[in-house]
Amino acid sequence: MANPVSTPLEAASIERRLTTRSLGRPLHLFAELASTNTTAFTLADSGAPHGTAVLAETQTAGKGRLGRQWTSSPHLNISCSLILIDPKLSRHVSWIPLVTGLALVEAIHRTCGIGISLKWPNDLLYIEKKIGGILCESMSQDSRISTCVVGFGLNVNCRETDFPEELRSLATSCHQATRQFHDRNGLIADIFNQLENWYDCVISEQFERVRKSYEASCVTLGRAVEIDCLAGQTIRGTATSIGQDGALLVSTMREGKTHTLEIRSGDVHHLRLSNSLAHFPH
Repeated sequence: MANPVSTPLEAASIERRLTTRSLGRPLHLFAELASTNTTAFTLADSGAPHGTAVLAETQTAGKGRLGRQWTSSPHLNISCSLILIDPKLSRHVSWIPLVTGLALVEAIHRTCGIGISLKWPNDLLYIEKKIGGILCESMSQDSRISTCVVGFGLNVNCRETDFPEELRSLATSCHQATRQFHDRNGLIADIFNQLENWYDCVISEQFERVRKSYEASCVTLGRAVEIDCLAGQTIRGTATSIGQDGALLVSTMREGKTHTLEIRSGDVHHLRLSNSLAHFPH
């Protein structure tokens, strides 16, 4: 049963607000899925076109980054995956989580009236609490990425009591930020509309525009960070900027000399704010 304070998702309500050429066309809406990303890959294997969207009111095994589980209250939030297919994706896939974050920031501001910050590479924060996350997974053909599924989860209408107790100090929602309940259908449509604009920037290689926009919203920059790399090592330093391929540039000290490392994957922890490089989102 849908929550009385949260309007049910309706495909027709989303579709009539789309201004996109491809994203959200077609749109598959499910009452319950194990994972929208898993279903999107199944559809892609069956020939689903670029832009296909998968939405679910409830996920029973939602995926988070680095193998974590994404927890979301039924009928209150957004769990969505999009299929992206383009020959250029193999070269530019590192930008996809970043532009997805930008689209979410813009759509949330337009629809809900709140300012969201980005934590590199794929977390959305509101006053240091997690409000959403992004997961990009790819399929390769002949050693080249041919299809990318970008999934995102956004806490929209859940109240503090809807979160598991152990997450209440770490997570928040658009409702908690505004004390209002929001139309998820309109928000989803605007996310698709904004994301197609940013996706076009990636495919047309307008990387400097993307980079500057991401830096303006990224609260990782200027922070002392600790990064758990996938290879097992831990790096400490100060995040300074975003590189030309979307990598996080981190300044470290080694043997009395400053070195800049390019971080392309890993788990980033914010440690403290560096006064010399304080950076705040617009």
